[in-house]
Amino acid sequence: MKIKHTKGMRDIPTIQGLNSRSVPDTRQQAATELARLEHEKARLERNLKMWINNQKKTEGRLRQVEERIALLKPVLGYGSEGSGEQRTADDGRKDKDWREITLEY
Repeated sequence: MKIKHTKGMRDIPTIQGLNSRSVPDTRQQAATELARLEHEKARLERNLKMWINNQKKTEGRLRQVEERIALLKPVLGYGSEGSGEQRTADDGRKDKDWREITLEY
């Protein structure tokens, strides 16, 4: 038998843990454990399905955000590579879409 070293509190065997790993003595105990395990399996499958659906929704929203960022970068004057350099008035060119407004306080 291979010796398993404990890494943390979760790895320490307890009486309840040892009881759950032992083979049931009677048919009733086996049926009860089988029913409990089937319920646990169904719960875990629902949980997995929920996680997968949430992952798909998140990926879709992330794609939408990335598309929107790609649309907004040219408006703000960022390079197509996303270099982070913004166009300023020192560039020697003026955007036709923007108007300059003078404010007096």
